[in-house]
Amino acid sequence: MTSVQQVSFLDFPWVLDYMLATRFNSSLRQIRHAVCSIVLTLRTILSAAVELGILVTQDADSVDGALSAKPFIDNMIHVITECLQSFPLCLDSEFFHSFLEPLPSHLRFLCGNFHPLTHMKFEDSAKEKAFEAQTKAITQALSELPSQCSNLELYMSSQEPVLKQIQIIKEHLRAPLWMMMHDFRSLHGEEKLLVEDVREAVRVATEMHARETRECSTWPQVMGETLLLLLPLWKLSALAVAKGQDAFMRMVASPPLDANVGAQRLLRRLIEVLLSEKADFLDIALWFAAEPSSAVLLSSCEAVEFLLPEAANDEEFTQFRKLGLLRIQENIPVLQNHIIRLPKHLRALISAQWRKVVEEVHLHLQLYLRVVEGFLEVQKEVRTFVNSHLFVELTLGLPLLTWLAADGKSASLCTTFHRGFPTVAA
Repeated sequence: MTSVQQVSFLDFPWVLDYMLATRFNSSLRQIRHAVCSIVLTLRTILSAAVELGILVTQDADSVDGALSAKPFIDNMIHVITECLQSFPLCLDSEFFHSFLEPLPSHLRFLCGNFHPLTHMKFEDSAKEKAFEAQTKAITQALSELPSQCSNLELYMSSQEPVLKQIQIIKEHLRAPLWMMMHDFRSLHGEEKLLVEDVREAVRVATEMHARETRECSTWPQVMGETLLLLLPLWKLSALAVAKGQDAFMRMVASPPLDANVGAQRLLRRLIEVLLSEKADFLDIALWFAAEPSSAVLLSSCEAVEFLLPEAANDEEFTQFRKLGLLRIQENIPVLQNHIIRLPKHLRALISAQWRKVVEEVHLHLQLYLRVVEGFLEVQKEVRTFVNSHLFVELTLGLPLLTWLAADGKSASLCTTFHRGFPTVAA
């Protein structure tokens, strides 16, 4: 039985190139050799041009035309550097058109910039000899490029069906990859906005409390930190509802969790408290003070594995179990002590402020669920397509969908967003 390869979504563009190279590169041997010949020739010109630039710069005052020659050398270096960028592991027709078609104009540009350099003279015989050696190397390389380009064009024509097949595979997979990358960036942006909303709620609650009590209290900051730390639990609650609570309860009631009826009832209640349309974060904090065990059950390894898509990155929830939950358990008694002492009218005002933030959390969860649902469709499409065209059993893994710092203590209002996205290669 063929083993299934599990690949993170963010690694898939590179893995796809590797699979295509494994499958097709033997058929493209002549083309690859022709490309290598052109690349080596261009690198020869680049190396010689760099050496010329060093010689000209060293004797700028004593060499006739040195200052005027430097821009020509820089032009040559620039155009060759542009030619040598972005080589895919597996060559396709799109690459060849972007690489081969501009080569004749690049060759004319190189010759046009190189010609004025041949008239330069150095007073120092050693430098003149070095200069002549580099110009001779460039002249030889430039003379070889036309025939090398012709050979590449000839080999491309003979292998056009293979190149088109590679291109079709890439283009078919590119659209869903770009779509998901857009969704991830949207989720990233929403998470940033949510952090800003929490910061604003902390500021307003702090000011309200200070006006009422004439004290400068830090507990609103603790509340903001606690809300951000609870985001993984909110996500698991939303996933449980999306997947079906009855199926989820059957799973937690089975080994190895063996949750009894009472534990299941508390787990349902936790999900209800977190996802209620009228959720009050002050009440959520007090509820956690009274009943912490259901959070442990909801974030268990078994529950996370059941709720997340196959091969998903579960680091966010692992960190929640290891660090976040402990931090929440430290914060809750502090919050409970302050919340129960709040004057009734002040508590109502602060609750209203935090209720707005919880509403934003719920909107964030809606986007999160749409991203997960979209990913499941892409996961299925990629698995089927790769299997039928490349004969590889592959499962895409959902990447980490939070950009908050992984350390529970730093998932506060000083949180930084620590990851970026790769570019989806063509």
